Amino acid sequence: MKSMAMQELHAAGTSEASRSAVATWREAHHRFRLLAIMDHGKSSALPEAWQSYGTIDTARSGAREMLNDQRVLRVAIIEDRPPLQFVEWVGR
Repeated sequence: MKSMAMQELHAAGTSEASRSAVATWREAHHRFRLLAIMDHGKSSALPEAWQSYGTIDTARSGAREMLNDQRVLRVAIIEDRPPLQFVEWVGR
């Protein structure tokens, strides 16, 4: 009886800790990426396409830097987590 109660307590504590760890991981990994729509060429040549941005404001700033290249028509900001989610377009 005593060992059964201990197992239940352990299971409850373990599941609570794992839920907390998953929530913390999701919050820590909430990042943004940029996808460029190009007139010609490949967006992989742009350094901003390889970066991960921690806030939407830094992603917008990176998108404005991308738009300085005349080949870039528009930039999509997406959330960098599966599944990828569209956030907004940044254009000229």
